[in-house]
Amino acid sequence: MSSKNSDSEGLFGTVKVGFGAGLVAGCAIFSSFLSIDQQINIPHGTFYKTIGIPMGVEGLAAVGIGLMMHMVVAALIGICFNLAASYWRTFRIVTVPKGILTGAVTGAIVFSLAFLPLHTMVMMPIMESEINSTESLLNILPEEKEALLELMANNEFVLWYSALLHVIFGSVMGLMSGFLLHDRYRNVKRIYSFW
Repeated sequence: MSSKNSDSEGLFGTVKVGFGAGLVAGCAIFSSFLSIDQQINIPHGTFYKTIGIPMGVEGLAAVGIGLMMHMVVAALIGICFNLAASYWRTFRIVTVPKGILTGAVTGAIVFSLAFLPLHTMVMMPIMESEINSTESLLNILPEEKEALLELMANNEFVLWYSALLHVIFGSVMGLMSGFLLHDRYRNVKRIYSFW
């Protein structure tokens, strides 16, 4: 069942809310992604290098590209989440608890449909070929190579931990969306004060 968004700010207001909620959630779990490196006992930023190195960047620039892509995607997910929630009545974020719940489900969906396939079928094969290639254009230092091999060896841990972090990301995004949209849906009739 769909219904038109009738708020005074319209589409632009929804995009702003989604952008802000996505960025806040992305910042909230930034250090948690760095803790993947700490738990595997490899240098900080190695996980983000798995995004930068396949894009053809090395060293600290690879960490920067990984972080930047993380934040851009977080903002895009927030925008899509809020647009979908504003146009489908069932998903409308009329309360903060509903925002947290729908956000957590969104985080699990993003992990399953986006992160998991990209990580396992695109990023890891490219990383493996870059590390094992003798003709690589990138200048990957021996210490970096060792850390990346350790990260790839612990890929199952990385996937489980990332699944948890995506659900936490979605929950924080839903929480922030609920806070930001509180006034918009103040007069909406609720089912059991939640839905």
